[in-house]
Amino acid sequence: MGLTHFDENGKAVMVDVTGKEETVREATAAGKIIVNREVFRAVSAGTVGKGDVLAVAATAGIAGAKRTSDLIPMCHILPITNCKVNFHMDEEECAIYCICTVKVTGKTGVEMEALTGVSVALLTIYDMCKALDKKMEISGISLLKKTGGKSGDVWNDFGQYAKLIGKELSAENGSAGKAKAEDAKKVCREKEKRACRWKAAVVTMSDKGFSGEREDKSGPLICDMISDQGYDVVRTELLPDEQKEIEKCLCTLCDEEKVDIIFTTGGTGFSPRDCTPEAAMAVAHRNVPGIAEAMRAASAKVTPRAMLSRAVCVIRKKTLIVNLPGSPKAVKENLEAVLPVLEHGLDILTDQAGECGR
Repeated sequence: MGLTHFDENGKAVMVDVTGKEETVREATAAGKIIVNREVFRAVSAGTVGKGDVLAVAATAGIAGAKRTSDLIPMCHILPITNCKVNFHMDEEECAIYCICTVKVTGKTGVEMEALTGVSVALLTIYDMCKALDKKMEISGISLLKKTGGKSGDVWNDFGQYAKLIGKELSAENGSAGKAKAEDAKKVCREKEKRACRWKAAVVTMSDKGFSGEREDKSGPLICDMISDQGYDVVRTELLPDEQKEIEKCLCTLCDEEKVDIIFTTGGTGFSPRDCTPEAAMAVAHRNVPGIAEAMRAASAKVTPRAMLSRAVCVIRKKTLIVNLPGSPKAVKENLEAVLPVLEHGLDILTDQAGECGR
């Protein structure tokens, strides 16, 4: 997938999120500052001459997160609903870890806000302690996790996050401690699940593409969008709009290659040659109407022509087949709408998770 902050002419632009859904989004970032022993003890004891360093740094981090759009040119102004900045003192390493979690209900994520909060908090510690240590070092600023949005949950550093969970300097009551312990277990479960990626196939249906008259742009776009979301693309195919050929390909991918999910693109409209939904239904064992309905509903917010899509979603044995439109723009809209939910469906279909109402 290309860089989102540049247009086709290479000009820097703010990403247009007008058509996106508002969802609850959260991001956690962390970083550390390594100090000398004198500073570490003074900060721990609250005896630094300028006052309670961590209290000031936490306040500064929250303020920094709220002002991110003023500092980073292409960031959107977001109505942050919650921001927490906490610290963990590592005596062995002589380091102060900062953990910033930011939450919003909006159309774009808060990763930059969390990263900015950590950066400002650590810089505040540096500023307040520089008289005692000229060699302090800030490092390891990174995104630990994000939830919500088109890409679903992302966990980057499982070990570090699990280590910091429950060890923050702020006082926690018993119930909060239990909640944090469960959060740490969730991190471990997520790590194990991410190690086992879904086997995916991408099949493009296009007479002109098959004959070499038109470049297939939708297939590669699907590959780009799913490759960093827990999917290994093990097969790509480009077929003409011939129902029997499509059926044969789908059956081979499901029955012989046993892929977990097939994304098709093209052949879902009103053209007499469009037959992808018919091919999918012909090989299906079960129908999954909700996914196709959700994609049409998402596209309908952008164009009323979305109602003309005949795309279906079906199951054959242990394989989920998802029809996507042929237009790259429509592919992006549809995938963004359903990708966060597909993982749970695949968990159930492949017996890796039990069903749940929510």
